[in-house]
Amino acid sequence: MLNHSLRLRTLVAGFAIVLILSCAVTNLAQSGRRARKSEPSPASTPEPEPSPSPSVSREKPKPRFIFTVGLDRHDLFANLPMYAYEGVLKHFVDRLEESPVVQVGGAQGNMSRGEAIQKAKADREGYVIYLQLALDSLSSNTQNSSSPDIIIEYSVLAAVTGKQVTYGRTYSQAQRGRGSILNPRSSTVYGDRYVNQAAQEAADRIMAYFRSHGPVPPPPSNRP
Repeated sequence: MLNHSLRLRTLVAGFAIVLILSCAVTNLAQSGRRARKSEPSPASTPEPEPSPSPSVSREKPKPRFIFTVGLDRHDLFANLPMYAYEGVLKHFVDRLEESPVVQVGGAQGNMSRGEAIQKAKADREGYVIYLQLALDSLSSNTQNSSSPDIIIEYSVLAAVTGKQVTYGRTYSQAQRGRGSILNPRSSTVYGDRYVNQAAQEAADRIMAYFRSHGPVPPPPSNRP
């Protein structure tokens, strides 16, 4: 009987010790979890704004040919219609400016040949194109029509020297056989279409000359 009571006390004591140890371990674990602090989340750094790319300056390339165009109106006895002068100067200059290597530095509608030479000698670079109009007296259309055929004479003068580089003529009569145009007169401002086409042909011939010959080299300097 004594032994049974002793065993019972031993079991109760052992159970109590196990229960105490279990509670102690649980409290220790909970205190450990409470003591552990959550790590602060890293502060978000704002992304740097992309700096604007430097603007690339797209400069227009320097033209290979610089022209000044002068049209002679000093011939008071030419009996040319006024629309012819306006149309020739406009269409001639417009055709030159179609080329990306050309710059027309100026256009004058009243320039004599002497003034054109002086202008060329005063320039340091480029060329002066001198235009002159005349009636095509050999054309039957000139004698029988209110829209006469016209001859366009052109001379290209070099800068500094004023020497003639190239020259030639175009004819509005020659344009009549190139395709059918129902209305030969475009307007009173721009003149006869055939005359304007002859002006464009003159510009084309000048550019064709420079494409085959290139720019005229500058004269040698007199400096030692």
